[in-house]
Amino acid sequence: MTERTLTPGPLAALTDDIRDHGYAIVQTRIERVPARLRTEHCTDTGGCPQLATLVTLALAEVTNEADNAIGFGFARVDDDSILRIPTCDEHRIEASHDLYFVLTGRTRPDGIRAFDVLGQHMNWI
Repeated sequence: MTERTLTPGPLAALTDDIRDHGYAIVQTRIERVPARLRTEHCTDTGGCPQLATLVTLALAEVTNEADNAIGFGFARVDDDSILRIPTCDEHRIEASHDLYFVLTGRTRPDGIRAFDVLGQHMNWI
């Protein structure tokens, strides 16, 4: 498994990954996402008993919204819900690789990063 690089902003690098790889991988603290998108425990396939502390999501697009807010177009599953992987700190690297594989059927290529958009207001629509 390749190393994951956590990259805080700028959004230009994030949009570059969307352009180059089809998606950008975002990881953020679980308390930053709406309650309806949270899961209490880590969803690692090995059956991890730890509490989830992070959520890994895939962005398909970034838009500029009113009042300088950033709009994110999240990757979605068949029922139109946002595709996400809640995980503990220990399994965060695997989550970003697993999410990319679920989306594309391919192993995540070298160079694709995982982002945390600290300080950015995110619209969760």
